[in-house]
Amino acid sequence: MTLTARLLAVALIPLLPAAAAAQALGAEIQSPQAPMPDSGLDNRSAEAPALPFATSAGLRAETVARHVRDLRASNPVAAAEIAREMSRHDYDAIFRSFLTGTDLRADDAGDVLTAFIVLQWMVANDAAVEPSAGALRAVRRRMVAPLADKPPLSQPLSRAAFAEQVKLRAVLHHAGWQAAKRLGTLPTFLAGLSKDFIPPAKLRAVALTDDGLVGQGGRRPSRETPSAARPPAAPSVAVAPPTLPGPAAEPLAAPRHAANWAEVEGVYFRAATGVGVGGMMVIEYEPLILFGDGTSYEIADAALEDVDLAAERAAHPRRFGRWTRIGEAYRLSGRDGKPQDYKLQDGSFFRAFPAEADERTIARSYRRLSGGGTSAMGGDVTIAVSNRYDFRQDGTYGRGGSVGATNSGASTGVGSAIGRRRAPEGGRYALDRHTLTLTGPDGQSRRLFFAYGSQGSPARPDREMAFIGGRVFSNPD
Repeated sequence: MTLTARLLAVALIPLLPAAAAAQALGAEIQSPQAPMPDSGLDNRSAEAPALPFATSAGLRAETVARHVRDLRASNPVAAAEIAREMSRHDYDAIFRSFLTGTDLRADDAGDVLTAFIVLQWMVANDAAVEPSAGALRAVRRRMVAPLADKPPLSQPLSRAAFAEQVKLRAVLHHAGWQAAKRLGTLPTFLAGLSKDFIPPAKLRAVALTDDGLVGQGGRRPSRETPSAARPPAAPSVAVAPPTLPGPAAEPLAAPRHAANWAEVEGVYFRAATGVGVGGMMVIEYEPLILFGDGTSYEIADAALEDVDLAAERAAHPRRFGRWTRIGEAYRLSGRDGKPQDYKLQDGSFFRAFPAEADERTIARSYRRLSGGGTSAMGGDVTIAVSNRYDFRQDGTYGRGGSVGATNSGASTGVGSAIGRRRAPEGGRYALDRHTLTLTGPDGQSRRLFFAYGSQGSPARPDREMAFIGGRVFSNPD
């Protein structure tokens, strides 16, 4: 495969944000787990049955349109850039160039999938050596053949649509890899790779050899050996990269400053001005802790029981102020000493609510949209940042998001766009009043400040609005 030395015209910065999302094959195929028996033969009939498909300009156009349509919901900036770049470049021709010098065929879905698997391994390992013909044959035999009698490969119509998706995503994946190398952002790019097909961590734990993808040091290296001189095949090993145990996670330490809560008069939030998409001024909400000694504290991400207030005051004095209550009004003053009066639940100052005492899980999604730029003031730059949490009733959560930026080029004549999806995150969560504990798959945990918003007067909880780590989120549905 002619991959490592090739920097195609399509490998432009605008395609970088889509690479992490574009690499996954999707849920319609299953990750191969069991190897095929090694016959010791290298002829094509022993590798896997032929899986031909017919392509067309219409099918390729629909493949691009569907990919752009699916991506637009989560990353509209990247979707627009992919649409623009794919109108200028033929992904089919680019993919065919990947297969130069190999026996893989661009009109065989098994070969297309083989190329994508090998490309994923090369990208995950930032490989500088082209795979041998023997390695390509072994991957097809061991990893693709078991899928040949299963949809979508087993059905001619779905096989063609599937193969075109794989070709497009292979081109985008390769473009992102090459662009990241040029920009010097390869570690970030690799850290954000999808885990939907073969997790990058597993790909980095195996070697590409003439026996396929095997455990490091387990089989002979990837090089061509005349079949007559080739030694008998060793017993088969699992093709799917092994799941390696991560470092032992230390239990979450008990909070060192639990006594902070004993001093709290109440938890509130107030309106403040912020910067939104394009640089427009927007109304933000910030959580505020009022202590019984008259101190106010703009809490950030950490749960209050983990905050050393003395150290926090020294590091971030602007987060602290004073408060007093005068009749029905709350008078708040910042570090500058200027007071401002607020009436509770009257447009600018509200009560925040904890989770109920017996409330450990919720079944809601929360989204936050923020940004920056200059387009709101007539400039060229628009920045949009999206973050989302999905909390499930079974105690699991998922987190994702994206960032995109465009420069219209109105003042310079040269437009540009970049973007990136947040690396997927997930695990288990638990609520305990004003504390949200997130635990990742590796067992590492962290505690965040948490509160619900409120509505009405007298105040009652509004669970469509939540403060997570000091930032306000709302239900996107």
